[in-house]
Amino acid sequence: MTDSTPAGWYPEPDSSRERWWDGRAWTDQTQDRAPSPAPATARTARPIWPWILGGSAVVVVAIAVVTVLILTSVLGSLVRSSTKDDGASRKSSASSAAPGGATGDGIVLGSGGDDAVRVVTYIDYFCPFCGQFEATNARQLSDWVESGDVVLEVHPIAILDRSSLGTKYSTRAANAAACVADSAPDRFASFNALLFENQPEENTEGLSDADLIGLVDEAEALEGTGVADCIDTGRFIDWVTDATARALKGPLPNSDVDTLSGTPTVIVDGVQYLGGLDDPEEFADFVLRGES
Repeated sequence: MTDSTPAGWYPEPDSSRERWWDGRAWTDQTQDRAPSPAPATARTARPIWPWILGGSAVVVVAIAVVTVLILTSVLGSLVRSSTKDDGASRKSSASSAAPGGATGDGIVLGSGGDDAVRVVTYIDYFCPFCGQFEATNARQLSDWVESGDVVLEVHPIAILDRSSLGTKYSTRAANAAACVADSAPDRFASFNALLFENQPEENTEGLSDADLIGLVDEAEALEGTGVADCIDTGRFIDWVTDATARALKGPLPNSDVDTLSGTPTVIVDGVQYLGGLDDPEEFADFVLRGES
């Protein structure tokens, strides 16, 4: 070392130690030589492609999810639209207007003069008591109508839908009767009688629409008419529903009856018949003599 060498720690030759040079001479101070710093190595770059691929996968998955949601929404809308359209088309074919051959809520049979007795019946085609009254009195009612002694006004209503296991037989049967009255009024009496002759028991599904159309055919009211389509589309279901509501609310028109409380409800010249449903003589006496 020379006097111009600055003071500091310098390595001893052939040694792992360092000695302090005070700028003029070596001192007795020594220390372990500091380890040489590791050579700098190139920093390994983090691969960028897994991140890119991972991000792409996320994007792809996100796009797929969004696509599925969009398709689900669109398909759901189409289904709802289709269902709504189907219901709307059926609704549009329904009518709250009375069928042809009806006066108000009643289907009128006969054209007797002012002296004719007016017999009004409120019936449910699922009602067994209505079936009993029909079986007892249908023949003589028909004879009275034909002779002009009686004008018969039939009100088909639906109060027993709850007894048909969800098929709403009372409403469907009343609609079928209205369809016949509208398109084949001269066959209504025959179809009305067939509905009672083939009356299903309560707490069953009742007759199907196809069965009802079969009875229409048996009543000779099918060929050349639109009755089958009328039954299929439920054209007069609204009318049946509204007429039933009016009867239940009351009062019953042109009568002393405040509200419908059951079926059959039979009114003769404005007065309710309260006699036996299975006694044709009692009913005949009430109709022809006006005695209660």
